[in-house]
Amino acid sequence: MKRFLVLVNPLSHGGRSGRILPRLRTLLPEGDFVVLENIDEASRLAREAKGYEAVVACGGDGTVNAVARGVLANSNTSLKFGVLYTGTSPDFCLVHGIPTDAEQAIAVLRGGAVREIPVLTANGEPFFCSLNLGMGAAVAASANRLRPKFGDFLGTFWSVLREVMRGRRYDIKVNEDEIRGVAHALITRMSRIAGGLKIALPPLDDNEYALWFVKDISRFGCLRIVWNLYRGKPCGEIRVLRGKTIISSASPLAVEYDGDPHGTLPVSVDLFPTRLRLVVPQNEGECRCKNRS
Repeated sequence: MKRFLVLVNPLSHGGRSGRILPRLRTLLPEGDFVVLENIDEASRLAREAKGYEAVVACGGDGTVNAVARGVLANSNTSLKFGVLYTGTSPDFCLVHGIPTDAEQAIAVLRGGAVREIPVLTANGEPFFCSLNLGMGAAVAASANRLRPKFGDFLGTFWSVLREVMRGRRYDIKVNEDEIRGVAHALITRMSRIAGGLKIALPPLDDNEYALWFVKDISRFGCLRIVWNLYRGKPCGEIRVLRGKTIISSASPLAVEYDGDPHGTLPVSVDLFPTRLRLVVPQNEGECRCKNRS
């Protein structure tokens, strides 16, 4: 049995994974490569994998998320999760220091450290970047259409600007606390949320996560917020949450996480009971008590 099960999405980034697959097989002879027929197969194969040191996602965000969910559901609690990223928006890799260059990423798989990272859930389903409400859901849907043509930065930037100019506002309830006039809200443990946008998070314990939101602000004020997000400057409001959080609204409000739509509010957010054993570069160190993202 080989060390790594590599699950390849051949359609990622306009077929980039499929094009470089022969090179990946040469660079990683100790890997069993499986070309996926659909994204659901990624979760199933990762969940059922036996005898491997690590299961590796080769593709974009959708592939990373699907394979990671399968690893979390695998009965082997020591199974590791690795990434060979070939998508368009490598926020997960940037936060955790995983190279997007194929040779460097394979070197990490062979000799990297393991960081056990806390994972958030939405209605019991794990997500790995951020959960967005309202504006974020519309931005994600638009950016997914534009990124293949214009790239990660421009596709996301144009989508954000369009939603800012629409000026829509929402009223939400976080547990029993009502927040009115919200332009955008998200829940995350990661400082990078999409296409170059960065949130200045406080240090978080492993049992904590952040609610970030902007409210009672004009379109011009939103543009200033966007500028600060691209620079990673503190902006908006942040609440540190623990345990289960219920987010609801009186009217239908779209929910998006990890770049894909997932219905409307209400949504229940919590921490997954086990951590993901992620393979990261040795110089990134071992699992830490504080979230470095």
